Amino acid sequence: MPQSTPLHRNRAFVFGPPIVLGIVGSLLLFQSAFAGPRLDLVEQKNQSIAQSEKPIERASIASHAFTRMQLDNPSSVFVIVNKQRPITPANFVPGDLVEITSSKALDNPRGHSLSLPAANALIAMALEMQKQGQGQMTLNSGFRSFKTQQALFEGVVKSQGEAQALLKAAKPSFSEHQTGLAADISFPAQGCAVMTCFGGTKAGKWISENSWKFGFIVRYKLGTEGITGYSYEPWHLRYVGYEVAKLYAENGMKTLEEFWGLPAAPNYLPEIAASTND
Repeated sequence: MPQSTPLHRNRAFVFGPPIVLGIVGSLLLFQSAFAGPRLDLVEQKNQSIAQSEKPIERASIASHAFTRMQLDNPSSVFVIVNKQRPITPANFVPGDLVEITSSKALDNPRGHSLSLPAANALIAMALEMQKQGQGQMTLNSGFRSFKTQQALFEGVVKSQGEAQALLKAAKPSFSEHQTGLAADISFPAQGCAVMTCFGGTKAGKWISENSWKFGFIVRYKLGTEGITGYSYEPWHLRYVGYEVAKLYAENGMKTLEEFWGLPAAPNYLPEIAASTND
């Protein structure tokens, strides 16, 4: 794999220690999408089952008890954030944020940061896309703090009205960007930057078909508004790790809610909407 572009630590945050996700004998093993895939405990169990004479239900990441416990953990790549699942605490800041240095493969003109595994994965994907003739990727948005998201949402409300804001922007503490695992990207040379038509560009199609190989999914796909509550965003990528992204793609999933068996979240809960309306 090509040499990755160096990362600069974000001086605004303390670079915390890596989070230990494994518990001896029962937990999944992770790796960033920057490295090649490896077998985890679920796959090992599946192999042993395949060699057994008795039919046993296969292990599943989506049903793994420890994994499901991480759906509420904002420091986990498994965390689910939607209109009914806010980030807790509301002022959460990832401890492993890093700023990506601009390169010929990946431009970061505004100095956006991502969580370390997501940053490594995005760099790897940008390098591969450049190698395949897609051109330079631009990181339009990465981590956003509670205050930044609040200002963004209020700005959309003022310019387009609350109804449009609810479809196009998340309220503070309800945005995937606050986890450091979401990236808004574009390929300016191909046009349609941060527009729905990006999905029809050469780069947009490549990302839709191949981003899972780097641990990413297109979070808000066309036709899923009734589940996610957001309009189609072919530029919005969510890092979920290689293993989940692989299963997600292989099973034709369109939303994380569907993948984890969670209820649809097209609207904010009544008490949330009432407390945040202008």
